[in-house]
Amino acid sequence: MEVNFKTKNEAVYELLRRDILQGKIKPREKIVISDLSRKFGFSEIPIREAVRKLESEGFLVITPHVGIAVSKIDPDEIIEFYLIRTELESLAAKLATPLINQEDLEYLVQKNREMELALEQNDCEALNSLNKEFHLKIYRAASRLHLYKFIVELWEKINWIRSVFFLTPQIAQDSLKEHNEIIEGLKKGDADLVAKLIRQQKQNSLKAIADRFF
Repeated sequence: MEVNFKTKNEAVYELLRRDILQGKIKPREKIVISDLSRKFGFSEIPIREAVRKLESEGFLVITPHVGIAVSKIDPDEIIEFYLIRTELESLAAKLATPLINQEDLEYLVQKNREMELALEQNDCEALNSLNKEFHLKIYRAASRLHLYKFIVELWEKINWIRSVFFLTPQIAQDSLKEHNEIIEGLKKGDADLVAKLIRQQKQNSLKAIADRFF
C-alpha cells in the first residue's frame, strides 16, 4: 500500500509539474483538487501531497479560503534575482578559476556533452538539470560556503522559470556555446575572462526571459 501511494503521489507531482513547465497551466490559473482527482483517476490524498510539494518548490500558491493557483511571474522580482545572481555568480566564477583542476574540467566537458544530447532529444528537464550541475560545479570550486549557499538559494527561487526558458531550442544552443567559452577560459586560468563570460550569460538569460514573459 505504501509503495502504491508513493507511486501515485510522484505520478501526480510529475504530471502537474510538467504541465506548469510547458505552459499548459498558466501563471495564476486555479487548481482544483477534485478536478485533478477526476482527471488522473486518483483519490484526493496523493493529489494533495503532490500539491503541497509543488507549493514548497514555488510552483503553486495556496491561499486559505481562496484556493490553489499557479505562481505568478513577478517581473520586478525576477529582475532583482538575476541582478543579484549576476554579481554573486561572476564573483564565484572568478574565485573558482585558479582552483579548478583537470577533473573539474573533464566534468564540465561531460556535462556539456550531455546537454547536447538532451537538446537533440528535446528534453527540457534534463537540460535544466544539467545546466545547473555545470554552473554549480564551478561555483562550488571557489570553496566559499556562504557565497555558494546564497547562489543555490537564488537559483532555486527561479528554477521553474529557467525550466521554461530552456524550452526554447535557440536559447539552449546559445548556452552550450557559452559553456564552451567558459571552459576555455577556465583552462587558461583567466579569472577575469571567466567572470566576464558568466556575467554575459546571466545578462543574456535575463533578456531572453524578459522577451518571453514580460
